[in-house]
Amino acid sequence: MKQDMIVVIDLGSTENTVIARMVRELGVYSEIHPHDITPEGLKALENVKGIILNGGENRVVDGVAVDVMPELYDCGYPVIAIDHPTAKCDTNLDTLPDAEFLKKFVFDTCKAEANWNMKNFIEDQVEIIRRQVGDKKVLLALSGGVDSSVVAALLL
Repeated sequence: MKQDMIVVIDLGSTENTVIARMVRELGVYSEIHPHDITPEGLKALENVKGIILNGGENRVVDGVAVDVMPELYDCGYPVIAIDHPTAKCDTNLDTLPDAEFLKKFVFDTCKAEANWNMKNFIEDQVEIIRRQVGDKKVLLALSGGVDSSVVAALLL
């Protein structure tokens, strides 16, 4: 089952994971992507329903404010901005959205469905791995950390 997705674009916030978790708690999958994602990269993601631009205190790098490519606004997805100077968004917020505001954006504006949960996500990831690997073998270097341990579990 392919889940609807809200993309959180990192524009220097320390709160990206908070926003992504808030969306997931609504039952909608979310992914965090860097500010330099291209329109082609965004369109290559499956089932994107909306975009959250998440600015913050780390938005200025070497004296220059990082921003998204202007073409992202023309991809056809609803966009909200948190702590960001752009007029092309549906809404600009100065602070993290409350749960009710985020819920309205995700379901009313983006028309996303609450079709994500961890069980479905795991099943989808296992299916993706099976399609990529086929009947071949996988060599996995297991460090004992969380990431490689999870991959090992998914490969079983």
